[in-house]
Amino acid sequence: MDTKENMFVNLISKLSNSLNKIVTHLCLVTMSGMTFVVLLGVVFRYVLRMPLSWTEELSRYLMIWSASLAISIGIKEKGHVGLTVLIDSAKSRALRIILETAIFFVTLIFLAIMTYYSVQMVVEAKWQISQGLGITMVLPTLAIPVAMIIGLIQLVFRYILDLGNPDPANFEREIIDI
Repeated sequence: MDTKENMFVNLISKLSNSLNKIVTHLCLVTMSGMTFVVLLGVVFRYVLRMPLSWTEELSRYLMIWSASLAISIGIKEKGHVGLTVLIDSAKSRALRIILETAIFFVTLIFLAIMTYYSVQMVVEAKWQISQGLGITMVLPTLAIPVAMIIGLIQLVFRYILDLGNPDPANFEREIIDI
């Protein structure tokens, strides 16, 4: 690999790591916020006997944001559940690259379709008001297109990094025993 290709792969790696760090911190904030809001709801309902009407709804929206953002972390770490029978049975590196490319494009198309329809959902949500918080539903529904766009970016970064690394172990997935 020449120097320019190496510099490009290093740049993509740094961008991917930076994006992952930002998303990880956002997930930490949303999960912490969700935990705090649930605890607040429990204390007000069972200790103070003055239930808050908005805690359940806010915790639900924070969970949706956290889970949606975590999609890109799974893409970067190759941590999503998948059937790897075909890829594992491929003996040659060329066949593995072809299969990985096919999976890349299928995933890319899926994320693009999800982005398209979720943006339409957000546009329609501007007329809906949440029951407990009294806010427009744009902010809660915005989690899906934002997550899909970040997932698309991380998917492209992951594909470039996989192709830029000639090591055959690069295409291996982590096996998790359940």
